Amino acid sequence: MDYLVDGGGLQAIDDALRPILDEIRELLAADVGLVVYEPRRSGPPHVVLSGTTGWSERFLPHEPVVANQPLPRREPGSLVELEIRSKLRNHAVRLAACVVVPWRDAHGTGAVVVGTLGAPVCDPAQLADDALRNHYRTTIARALRQARRSGALQLGRQLRGAARLVAEAAVDGPDVPTVLSAVLTSARDLMRSEVAYLAVPDGGPGTFVFDQVLGIRTPAFRSLRVQLGQGLGGLARELGRPIRSADYAADARLQAAPVSETRGEGIISAMAVPVLVGREIAAVLYVGDRRMRAFTPVDEDLLEEFAGHASLGLRRRLSESRRLATVERSVREQVAYDLHDSVVRGLVTIGFEAEQAGFSATDPETASRLATIARAAEACMARLRGELGTLVVGSHPGVVRASEVLERIDGLPDRGVPRVVELEGEDVPLVREVADALVRVGREAVANAEQHSGGSRLAVRVATTTARVVSLQVTDNGTFDAAALTPSSGHFGMRAMRSAVEELGGQLTVAAAPGHGTVVHTTIPVWPAPRTVPS
Repeated sequence: MDYLVDGGGLQAIDDALRPILDEIRELLAADVGLVVYEPRRSGPPHVVLSGTTGWSERFLPHEPVVANQPLPRREPGSLVELEIRSKLRNHAVRLAACVVVPWRDAHGTGAVVVGTLGAPVCDPAQLADDALRNHYRTTIARALRQARRSGALQLGRQLRGAARLVAEAAVDGPDVPTVLSAVLTSARDLMRSEVAYLAVPDGGPGTFVFDQVLGIRTPAFRSLRVQLGQGLGGLARELGRPIRSADYAADARLQAAPVSETRGEGIISAMAVPVLVGREIAAVLYVGDRRMRAFTPVDEDLLEEFAGHASLGLRRRLSESRRLATVERSVREQVAYDLHDSVVRGLVTIGFEAEQAGFSATDPETASRLATIARAAEACMARLRGELGTLVVGSHPGVVRASEVLERIDGLPDRGVPRVVELEGEDVPLVREVADALVRVGREAVANAEQHSGGSRLAVRVATTTARVVSLQVTDNGTFDAAALTPSSGHFGMRAMRSAVEELGGQLTVAAAPGHGTVVHTTIPVWPAPRTVPS
């Protein structure tokens, strides 16, 4: 990697240039000194280092800045009322008078700025002396070149050491948590960061959860669920590359970011990088700090290269997860088949016997009750078969397409009521929990309409036209039962639907349809709020 600026927590360039900065400050009797550098291809001007006498706060290493007037680029010069302001935060220094010593290298343009907050500095004419000017330019160029070389060598050694630790853990570690702990420890040490954490798929590629954490204190942060495109890690997954943020809470690039949980954890600056196993994103690796830190392009390259080595540990976790998924599926299938052989067959017998007894009953009241038993057995059997089908397939992993939600709702047994199924908007991927809640509401609403409303037609529509919300609407032309909506109605299906929706921050309404019938309408955020975890 090109070590153009300090990275990985090293201060190779800072250490090399600081003696030169101090020498010029002493020569000009200045009390403030900065080294500003503008790379030709990698971003705005930034402060490489700052030194002060009696100035309370320095600029951060690699902090991007803007000046209120152009800096000399060829010859040393003097400026008055020069203000250099941070682009990250509310921080600036205003120099009443200063001297600027510029230099160039193969990668960009730099300048040493020394000055005072009050009284003017010495006449800078002495810096226009050819011998002195050439001395500083040569010294700066030599120091920068050597610092970049030593920094690159040092980071290379540290990266190889971190990769070796991960490889040893992947081969010799007693279990998967030990391997992942080695990944986090190596990443944190390599980047000299305060925290490190790893997000992995929660049953599929859509939702990621924090599987391993290092230095994380709060349950609310540990329990976060991050969707594709959401927050720092979601953006890294979406773009397939590292993302760095010096001020997470104020970063306008991040959509639906869990700012309150991150602020509660105290993290201000963070980086995230996808970890690939083959072509699959097997995890997202994060490092962060509880102080503002301007991560550099070198940091980005370093973490991305380390992520390639971290995939060795993730391969073992992925293999173990697939083995457990196979076992779980086998257990699900066995339970479903056992229930089908026992409970479903029992319901068939109950329904058949009740129906036959009803035919021979002479008392109308008895015949009516037997018919009710037969219908109830049939309805229970249909519902149970649907649930058993879900059990065999398993809860849909990761993301579920909006069209799949409609297919699962329409998979209920046909009871002779024509259904119109419609998708409005794009067939977007939905978070598994959102999709499951919509299916639960949809199946309950369809079953209620077909069995109790007496309607002759039914419409089911899923709409994805709003960016942050998905909606489901089930409409029938039967009889609207207002009493079923009251809390005392004992309508367990209605209460279950409402609970499933509200747990995800959504809303459910049931109302009379225009003209005749019932409308069940629900909306759920595409990225549901994280559930509260007791501390």
